[in-house]
Amino acid sequence: MAEISPPVIVTAIADAEFEGFVAGALFNEGWSVIYRALDSASLKYFFESDASPDRDVVLLFSSDLVGLSPVDILKYKSQVRHVVGFTSKTGATSDYPNLLPIPKDVTELLSYIRGFVRAPLLRSSSIVDRKSKRARVFAIASPAGTTGCTSIAINLAMELSANQRETLLIDADLRSPSIATLLGLHNLDRGDFSHPITTHLQASEFSKPRYELFSEYLDFVMDNFDYVVVDLGSIEEFSDSQTDRRWTATMVHWTCENAEEIIFVGKTDLLSLHRFEVLVNSLVRTAIHARVSFLLNMRQAGRKGAAKEANFFSRNSAFNPHRKIVLPKDSAAMQKAEAERATLIEVSERSSLRRALARLAVSLVG
Repeated sequence: MAEISPPVIVTAIADAEFEGFVAGALFNEGWSVIYRALDSASLKYFFESDASPDRDVVLLFSSDLVGLSPVDILKYKSQVRHVVGFTSKTGATSDYPNLLPIPKDVTELLSYIRGFVRAPLLRSSSIVDRKSKRARVFAIASPAGTTGCTSIAINLAMELSANQRETLLIDADLRSPSIATLLGLHNLDRGDFSHPITTHLQASEFSKPRYELFSEYLDFVMDNFDYVVVDLGSIEEFSDSQTDRRWTATMVHWTCENAEEIIFVGKTDLLSLHRFEVLVNSLVRTAIHARVSFLLNMRQAGRKGAAKEANFFSRNSAFNPHRKIVLPKDSAAMQKAEAERATLIEVSERSSLRRALARLAVSLVG
C-alpha cells in the first residue's frame, strides 16, 4: 500500500478549457479537486478562509491568472505541499521561474504532477528524454506472487541478448529479490552497477545504494544497453503506487514513464484471477506512458487449458491491453533451469516454453 493518500488539488488556472482538462483528468484519476479559483482574489479567499483544509494541498496555477504575482506564489508555497506552475497561451511567463509547458495530453499532465508529489528533487532526472537515450526498456510485473514473473524476466532478457544486443536485467522486486539466487550471482546489490552473466547479458539489483545514486544509475542504464528488462515483482495496488513517495517505489515510477511496455503476468487459479481483476480495475483509472500487455503464464494444454485461457482474458476485458500473451506450462524445463541456476536457452533450448519466450522477444523488438 502507498504511504500517502492521493493528492488534494487546488487549481488557479485562467484558461477555462485548460482548467477543465486538468480538473477532469485528475478527478478521473481519483484525486480530489477541492477548489477551483477563477482569479487571484478567489485564490486568496481560499487560503484565508475555512475552506483551506488541514491537510496537504497541491496548488496548480497558470501564469496568466488575473491579479496573481510572484510574491503571492512565494507566500502560498509555505502553506501547501507543492506549487506547480504552467505557462499560458498568452505567453505571460517571464515573472515566474520553472514553469512547465502546457501538457499535450493526460499522460503528460499526470507525469508532471506525479513527479512533484513523489519526490521533487528527483523529478528532473526521473523522466528520460527517449530520443537521446539508447536503451529500450521492458518491464515484467504481477498483481500477485508466485506467477513466474522473475523466471519470465530472466529468460526474456537472455533471449534479447541472444541477438548480440547488449542487455541489462534489473531485479527491482524489493520485497523478495531473487535473480541473484536463481542465477547463482553474488553481491548483485553492491559494487558496480551491473555484473556480467554472458557475453551480451548483465544483471543488476536495484537497492538503497542504487537509489542514492539514482541519476547516475539511470544514465548508466540508458546509455550502455540496447535492451533493459526490469523485474518489478508483485505490485498489489497499482494506482496507489503512482503516488507513493518512498524510495522503494522509485523504479515503479520510472518504469511507468520510460518503459516501452509493461507486461503484467497472471495465472488461472482463483486467487491470481481475483488479484488480476483488481489490477485491471486500477489500470482503467491510471494513465502512464508505457504500453500495457497481459500475459497468461503456465497455460495447460488441451481443451481445459483453452477454456481457462478464455476465462482469464474475458474476466479482464475492462482494460484493452496492447497485446495478449500466452506461455505454456513446462514444469520440467523450469525445474531443470532452477536446479542448474541457468536459463532455458542454456539447459532446455527445444522446450515449448523456451520457444514461446523466443517468439515473445522477437515481437517486443519488432
